[in-house]
Amino acid sequence: MCAQLAQSFSFIASETPAEFIGLGVIQLPTRNFFQSISDFFAEKSGKQRISFMAVGAHEIKKIHTQGSNILQSTSIPKKLIESISIREDKTSDGLVAISHIEIVECISVDKKGNKKLKSHYFKLMPALLGENTSPIQNVAEITAAYTSKKAIIETLSVWSTAIEA
Repeated sequence: MCAQLAQSFSFIASETPAEFIGLGVIQLPTRNFFQSISDFFAEKSGKQRISFMAVGAHEIKKIHTQGSNILQSTSIPKKLIESISIREDKTSDGLVAISHIEIVECISVDKKGNKKLKSHYFKLMPALLGENTSPIQNVAEITAAYTSKKAIIETLSVWSTAIEA
């Protein structure tokens, strides 16, 4: 199942994984004091930070942006995922569904067969914010954002079942 990236997110098209399945907004990573000051002034100029999770057929990508600039992109290959845990929740106002996703990635294996693992936690929401974090107004793109998040959850659930088997 390959999806199409909505027009509001064309600025991250170069970073989306091959055989793109879905896109969602994730909680921003923690930043140090000096980075926070920089973020404050960037936000005043209209360039807020936002992070995305893009899922493809063979990988998960975290894409960190500020305005239409891509700050960083990291990838978690499907073949290195040891486990996936998904828990559903809602925002405090009950309007937006949130998925809490925990992924354990195998970083390396030593000569004795011991694995070095890395845990990733994502608080995934529908991608209802576009470039410069302005809310999407187009009804078709709002529907696509919810469908895209649902596709991510379905795909990760299938991966989780396959890993357990």
